[in-house]
Amino acid sequence: MHVLRHVIASLKPGGVVLDLQVIPPNPIVEASGDIVCEIDGARLLEQAAAATVAIDELVARRRLCEQAVDDHDVRHHYRTGADLIDDFADSGRKIPDDAVPSLLGLDRPVVVRERCRLRRLKLLELECIPV
Repeated sequence: MHVLRHVIASLKPGGVVLDLQVIPPNPIVEASGDIVCEIDGARLLEQAAAATVAIDELVARRRLCEQAVDDHDVRHHYRTGADLIDDFADSGRKIPDDAVPSLLGLDRPVVVRERCRLRRLKLLELECIPV
């Protein structure tokens, strides 16, 4: 939320902010179209929820106007299961312990699919008129 204050302070009225947040459910790992496991994204989802509350408060106070919302899947591709494990080592999200051996054994592409919400927000002076 500290970053949000800096973003808002740097905008002129009418300036646009794009807010991208992860949303439930937890990310899913897929290989060859099959689900391998679900990643525990609780920590990241909690942080995203807190940021959403802060933005929603600014919308309620009519400081920001929500102009558009788009929920969509984001897919991150990895060359192998081991590459995915390496990437998630410091991410704050947890791969289930029982899925690690299966992922390490995958020497083919894997995909992490997660839900995201993109919001277009406009900094206001007086009134909110969506475009």
